[in-house]
Amino acid sequence: MSKKAIKYTHGMFHMCMIVDGLDSWDMFQFPEKMWGLGFEMDACNSFEVYRQKSKLPLKPAHTKREERRNILFLLEHANRQIVGNYLFSMWRYYTHWSCGWDHYDVDFLRRIVRILEKKYES
Repeated sequence: MSKKAIKYTHGMFHMCMIVDGLDSWDMFQFPEKMWGLGFEMDACNSFEVYRQKSKLPLKPAHTKREERRNILFLLEHANRQIVGNYLFSMWRYYTHWSCGWDHYDVDFLRRIVRILEKKYES
């Protein structure tokens, strides 16, 4: 696993946006890209610290969909490091520790990829 530093380039996550299998992201060097950009698999700890300290108004979440809405809202306001760490950690969770994933999980991670790309391009 290479941890060689790399620079972000527009479109570097393109294959993640069109391939449905999260386990296939390995073929496109997703982990190497994330490590190279300086992100960590931190089990979402940096995000949880951010969530606890955030003063952003969140609607109560009663369903998984509402919880994800809140997460995406928080990530839109978080810094790039938190977004990248969260994305990397959730990808690892879905592909290694969960009991599987579905197209909603893929869509959720793609939305986070878009947020991360916006952080780089703004």
